[in-house]
Amino acid sequence: MKNKNSSKTLKPKSQPKKQPRSVRPPAAQSHVEALDAMSERLDMLLPEVMARIAAVEHVLIEKKVCLYEELLIARKFIDEQERF
Repeated sequence: MKNKNSSKTLKPKSQPKKQPRSVRPPAAQSHVEALDAMSERLDMLLPEVMARIAAVEHVLIEKKVCLYEELLIARKFIDEQERF
């Protein structure tokens, strides 16, 4: 005579089902989501800011407030400052 329970492995009913663990702790995951959201916003804003800077530079040259060469020198200065 076969034992009915021998072919099946039953878990005791008192044990709750295991939930899959997330890779990151909840606090770290919320920080990652916040950084992702900020990155998206910056990706959308950066082209707009660059376009506005270009427009201001154009007006400065058109109104003869400064020369194109002076703008190039200013850009070079900013590039040098960003390296530090």
